[in-house]
Amino acid sequence: MRPEKVSIPEPIVRVAEETIDEGRRMVLRAYGFIPVTEVFIRDFVKKVLGKFSRPELTPAISMILKELTVNAAKANFKRLMFEENQIDQDNPADLERGMQIFRDNINETMAFEYGKKAREASLNVVTSFDFDENRVIIEVRNNLAMTREEEARVREKLRQAMDCDNIAEFIMENVDETEGAGLGIILSLSALKSSGIDPHALTISTNFENETIARVEIPLSDEYQLMRRRAHDPLAS
Repeated sequence: MRPEKVSIPEPIVRVAEETIDEGRRMVLRAYGFIPVTEVFIRDFVKKVLGKFSRPELTPAISMILKELTVNAAKANFKRLMFEENQIDQDNPADLERGMQIFRDNINETMAFEYGKKAREASLNVVTSFDFDENRVIIEVRNNLAMTREEEARVREKLRQAMDCDNIAEFIMENVDETEGAGLGIILSLSALKSSGIDPHALTISTNFENETIARVEIPLSDEYQLMRRRAHDPLAS
């Protein structure tokens, strides 16, 4: 049976088109991952990149953005599930018990249920699009900090994936049973590389207090420098 086609309400489509035409920043707040949100984000990315004559980047950027938004929502769901099961993240054995519970329960039904719980707990995922003729900057924020252990694992996965040219080899050699194999990271960085974009355009950071931010910069002109490159270049404007 074919999956039901998801359509975006016409008033939302008009607002999105006006935002693109006027070059205004778009901000989208969600509490989970549902098909209509995915379709809206993919369509918005396609139209923004089309406006600046870079439609060929749409598949890669849409895939990366789906990965980042789903991971942000899952992080919120995991925290709620840990609280419900009284998981002590500072206890390695208890953390593994919590991760097993999470892995055993992650599915579409759970995502819908915990999306409602995330709304009640005010745990959200905010995706913003800032764009002009030189670049598109996309940020995915969830109002939940990573622990120092989680941040260290993410940083290590980024480092490993940055040097990886073989996805199968990466999975075999770097499986992390605590947080998964890191496949999303390697796929995202590979998508940037294959699109001719410096993989350093993807960054993931946390303030260790109340926020985690995933950021993707998409250069649209040769003159544009990534933020982290400008930070180390005294001549950059």
